[in-house]
Amino acid sequence: MVYNLLRVFQLRSKAMGGLIGDRLVHLIAFIASFAVGYFAVLLLIWSRTPDVLLWILSLLLTFGAVFVLLVLRLVRAIMQAVLGNTP
Repeated sequence: MVYNLLRVFQLRSKAMGGLIGDRLVHLIAFIASFAVGYFAVLLLIWSRTPDVLLWILSLLLTFGAVFVLLVLRLVRAIMQAVLGNTP
């Protein structure tokens, strides 16, 4: 998720404003809150023994991070199509 946070800041620096720039601000807040949640879950389960619920939680968090990465790739492709350059 930290990688996703760095990517969205990189995309934000390339955005010229308008609708995409405005929505990227919301996306940054969304990804930052997810990153804080990931670290909070890590701290809360640090001393627990692994069980089925923790495995399910880790799979959900991993799929969530992959989904955010795919959304960022989609935004990057849209920016490339609209701006005509490679951010």
